Amino acid sequence: MKKPILLTPMASALALALLSLNAHAQQEESTSKPGTLETVVVTANKRVEKLESVPMAISVMSEQEIQRTNIREIEDVVAMMPSLTLNSGTTAANNAIFMRGIGTVSVGIGVESDVAVIIDDIPIATQFQAFKDLADVSRIEVLKGPQSTLFGKSAVAGAVNIVTKPISGPMVYRASTYLTNDNEWRVNASAGGQLDEHFALRLYAGKSRLPGTFHNLTDGKDVNGSGGKTFMAKLQWNPTDTLQVDLSPRYNFQDNSRGVTAVNGFNLRTGSAAAGNVVTTPIGLNGVYLNGNPLLPATSVLAGINVNDPNNRNVRRDFPTGLISSDRGVGLKVSWTLPNDAQLMSISSWSKYLANDFRDQDFTDVPTIAVAGSTIPTVGNNQFGTYDIRSKTQELRYVSPDSGSVKYVAGLWLAHNEIYRHFIRGYCVAPTVCSANSPSSPTNYYTDIYNTNKAVFGQASWEFMPTWTLTGGLRVNEEISGYHYKRNYYTDQLTEASFKPGPVGVDQFQSTGNNDRATTGKVSLQKQVTPEWMVYSQVSTGYKGEAYDVTSGLKAVAAFPIRPETSQSFELGTKANLFNNRMSIAATYFKSDFFNYQQNVTYVLPNDPTIYSQLNSIPNIATHGFELDVNALAAKDLNVNAALAFTLPTIEKWANGPCYSDSTNVAVGGTKLAANGSIAGQNSACFPIAPGSTTGVQNLDNSNFPGTPKIKLNIGATYEFNVPKLPLRAFVNANVRYQSKYYTNINNDPNSVNDPYSITDVGFGVRDPQDKYKLSFRVNNLFDRFYIPNANASGPSSFRAGPTATSPQVSASSWVPPRDVFRYFSVKLDVKF
Repeated sequence: MKKPILLTPMASALALALLSLNAHAQQEESTSKPGTLETVVVTANKRVEKLESVPMAISVMSEQEIQRTNIREIEDVVAMMPSLTLNSGTTAANNAIFMRGIGTVSVGIGVESDVAVIIDDIPIATQFQAFKDLADVSRIEVLKGPQSTLFGKSAVAGAVNIVTKPISGPMVYRASTYLTNDNEWRVNASAGGQLDEHFALRLYAGKSRLPGTFHNLTDGKDVNGSGGKTFMAKLQWNPTDTLQVDLSPRYNFQDNSRGVTAVNGFNLRTGSAAAGNVVTTPIGLNGVYLNGNPLLPATSVLAGINVNDPNNRNVRRDFPTGLISSDRGVGLKVSWTLPNDAQLMSISSWSKYLANDFRDQDFTDVPTIAVAGSTIPTVGNNQFGTYDIRSKTQELRYVSPDSGSVKYVAGLWLAHNEIYRHFIRGYCVAPTVCSANSPSSPTNYYTDIYNTNKAVFGQASWEFMPTWTLTGGLRVNEEISGYHYKRNYYTDQLTEASFKPGPVGVDQFQSTGNNDRATTGKVSLQKQVTPEWMVYSQVSTGYKGEAYDVTSGLKAVAAFPIRPETSQSFELGTKANLFNNRMSIAATYFKSDFFNYQQNVTYVLPNDPTIYSQLNSIPNIATHGFELDVNALAAKDLNVNAALAFTLPTIEKWANGPCYSDSTNVAVGGTKLAANGSIAGQNSACFPIAPGSTTGVQNLDNSNFPGTPKIKLNIGATYEFNVPKLPLRAFVNANVRYQSKYYTNINNDPNSVNDPYSITDVGFGVRDPQDKYKLSFRVNNLFDRFYIPNANASGPSSFRAGPTATSPQVSASSWVPPRDVFRYFSVKLDVKF
């Protein structure tokens, strides 16, 4: 069902745009000569450098590309960058960015990410805070491989460096409005420039809304969408020619209902995997029951849903799923240019992030839990919680002059993060005595994590011979961390004042003052073969701090920190700027190893919809591959770009990996074991962790590491031309991206595989030569190619083909669609005056 388009914000923006069409436009200077590529600069080494001169694999998304492809969120960036992939969790708080096939999947606050996200020199405390509207962005730098030397821990696999628009020139006013045929809208406005010789400012305000890609039959509303509002400011003061002070306050509110899953497959599997006669038969709702409960027929639980429609978009929910958050903070940067043209900087930040998360755990709108003393379900199975994240950082940085054969950066770093989490799941009310194994797996816990980081770092490059440059960097980091945890199983104790935790050592744990020191570094050798072509090799190491398994299943044996994760990486690359700056090429071979890899493994059990999680430290994960970035001015006003990532992540060593469910691996001889001694109901390679145990593990040495396709490719082109007899420039652009199939579950379940797909987007529009206004049209997913990006999306897993708990299990698959799984059209108007 389509919703009526909300016209109020759109009308405001359109009125502003139309009034501005006759206003005077300020002509901005180009950063390149006519007939050549734009000069791209990066700050990957904490100083401004040309991309082609940096001996490191970096992909850059420019402001023009961000505007052309309508980038709004970090998810859009991941789709366009072949070296990045996204693991979507149950809510945005569980999402994870993967770099070169490596990333951290976590449902707890005690595990940091593998890929750091930095915004204007300030790293965010937790990666999921980046899953919001990207506002007023100038460029996005994807720094591949360990970046711990300059960017600290949580950059063990790489970093995403986001740079917002600077203040430059006289005052310029901009506004933009965007609308799609499926009711997404965005409006924003900005003003920025020099007020006088001492003061400058930039102001930005934006609002967006995507109702959702799923329809909730329960209340008639769309879900699985997102939206928010953002306010940002940059206030600049130049009291002298050598001193600059920048104050950058910001605020963001985000409402994200992504994470809602829809059933798109109901199958009954018969036969035996061992015998090779497995038969998969699609079935309907008739005769199927949730948990095998005769009071919960699927015809009621999933009423009106076609469970065998691969692109089913209907759900039933009586409780929200998603994340509602607010993020506010301020940065203060003081830059002093010394007499020798070196710079001394102080960069300070403060931020506070608050969020409420929700999830409908039974995936339906009917009661599924029977209270004590009753057999009739009267309560739903829900979970909800809060996040309170507080962060302070301070950096002192010295940047040497750009002249001379030796250039260096040195600095001191101090950061303190505190994360408070409250979480409630399921149903348990006194006087009932409950445990984690009670129906609905109830839990109610409070936990907090803290860490303080101190570091000294430096990096220097030395042109020791003509055309030869040696670069080396080192960081010494000290982290002090710890946590407090308290739990009970009574889900009606909603405030900390009414909360009564269980006994110490059983439901109360803490581990504080844990001290960890680490040294990371990198060395690169660069040869400028010709003025246009250079080659380099680089070795680097990465480090991520200790982790804590502070989730609902915390036990005494897991109450202590898990060892830090480390990485070692080798990179061999070349960069060239050819044909008088009409083509740039960057090619890289890489190989990286990760040791004591920290990963939360999530799983579900038969007849139990609860999602469980356990933190693992995997001995050795590796990834290697090849990357290619090409940009070319193929003809006058025709720009072509291509990016390719060939990535092979593997589990090198993990003898005690998790198993996956396989109902065809049946028990024999009245035991709980299959014919080959494996655990019945699990895959045939799943054996008891100890004789007589019903807990199983499988050896995953030399197996697939999930989350990343072997091949990911993106090709784009833009062509501009004059409109005959009109003072206008027209443009057309196209973009094609492709990715191959890949595993989505670390247990290597052969049923959890994403199929390959390719998506084509096209756009066109007109602008005036001074960019006073630009009208753009775009078709995303031009050929309406259907694809499922997350074959293991969590959903109902406890249906039975009969009214008993021992009836044959039904395999129910679920999915969460990305933004462009269905074709949609958009129009955008940009104005400047």
